This record gives sequence, structure tokens and C-alpha cells, in this order.
Amino acid sequence: MNFKQVKLTKKYLLPRVKELQADMMRLRTAFDQSYDVATVRYGKTYPEGFCQEITLGVKTIMEKELSAPKTPGMTALRDFAVHGGLAKRIWGNLRNQYFQNAFQFGSLYVDVANDTVNIAKPKVEILPLAKARMFPISDYDGYADLAEKYWKGQVYPNRIMPDLAVMFPLFLITPDGKIGLHANYQTILYRNMQFDFTLAEKFLFKNKRKALALPETYRQKLVTEYGAVPEPISDDVLSQYFDSARQSQLRFDATRCQAMLDRAIAL
Repeated sequence: MNFKQVKLTKKYLLPRVKELQADMMRLRTAFDQSYDVATVRYGKTYPEGFCQEITLGVKTIMEKELSAPKTPGMTALRDFAVHGGLAKRIWGNLRNQYFQNAFQFGSLYVDVANDTVNIAKPKVEILPLAKARMFPISDYDGYADLAEKYWKGQVYPNRIMPDLAVMFPLFLITPDGKIGLHANYQTILYRNMQFDFTLAEKFLFKNKRKALALPETYRQKLVTEYGAVPEPISDDVLSQYFDSARQSQLRFDATRCQAMLDRAIAL
């Protein structure tokens, strides 16, 4: 956000904000009609919990229309972008309640999946970004806090699969008993690599959950089936894994990183 984006929003988007709202609703309806709305995931039926799929789907339709816009709202958005307006997908902490995908159009917050937590809400919401209360998630501490609140689970530090910990520093156990390694693929995974794994290191060595140990049943399963170490490793040993990752320039090695990602997904 800067003065240029505010100025461009005022010039191109605000005069057509009603038309833009109508177009976003039209695109959302088009995506709904193309999607199998009977899809159930994690016990939830579309659209609940499908904010990423909806946002990406609408983005694809929108990009096609922007090449030759035919409506006032899309024309305004095209003109805004052509003159340097910022139009991109964003993801983060919405109102300290849940994770959300949305768009930023200059100084506007545009949510085409507004009903994915509470299906009674309007499908589309457009607000001044300053009033939307959408906050970036820039570290694993904030991610873990919101993950526990949003998914109603429990986060544990990853100290039993240390070779993966530099990229996947935490486990999340959900209320239905499922466990997964987390890195947050939308933003923090890449930010952690950009800063040479310092975000994962900070979480594992300084987070308030540092001393939490996985429940025995999960630990035994990970040892038996996924090669985890029998006991949580010490700070000194864990530090060696971070040192090794940096010395070997792991963050620049796509083949090794992909192999780690495959292992995390398999778990």
C-alpha cells in the first residue's frame, strides 16, 4: 500500500465499485457452476473451507476476461492494472479468526470466497483494505497460533523428524485425530527458504511450544512407519541440521526440497 495505489484506486476503481462488485459476483457464480458442489473435504461440503479453490478458480476466469473486458467493472480493473495498479491474490490472517484467500486491488480488499467460513454470509465482499483487518502471516509463531484457533487443533514442534524440521518445523493434530507436518505452502514455506530457514529455527528454539512432546501413540507411529527418531532431539543436535542445510545450500536445491515435500505430503 502506498500513495500511488490509493490514487489509482480512487481514479479507476471507486467510481465503478458497484459494477466491480457485480462482476466479482458473476465470476463467482460462473465458478460455482463449473465446480462439483457435492465435493466434501475434511468433513465440510462446498463452499465451506474451499476459499483457496474458489479464489484460484475466480482468478483464472478473471484473467481470461481481462484480456478483452466487456463489462464496466472489468474494464475499470483492466485500466487500473494497465496504469500500474496492483491486482494480486493475497492470503493471511483475517480478523484474527481464520486463514483466508482474497484479492488486493490497490487499496481495496476483494473477497470472492466470503462465505467459506460462514455460508450465510454474502459470497463477495469488497472493503477498503484498511478496514478489512487482513494481516500478513510472516512467521511460524503467528501461523501456529491461528492454526490452533482456526482448525481447533494442537501444534507440536517437530523434534523427531529433524531432517525435515528445517522446512517443516511443526506438527498439527486436528480434532479428528489426524496428524500432519506443516510449513504453510502459500507463503511461509517460501519465506523460510528465502531467509535460509531462520523462521523454522526461531519457532523450534524459541516458541512457547518448544517443550511440548507429541502424544505417545503418534510418536510411535511416526517412528515405526516414517523413520522418526525414538526421542526428541536436543537443541545442540537440532542445530546441526540447520547448519548442514545452510552449508549444503539446501534452499537452492529444487530436487532435494521436492523430495522433502513429497515425504511431508506422504505423512
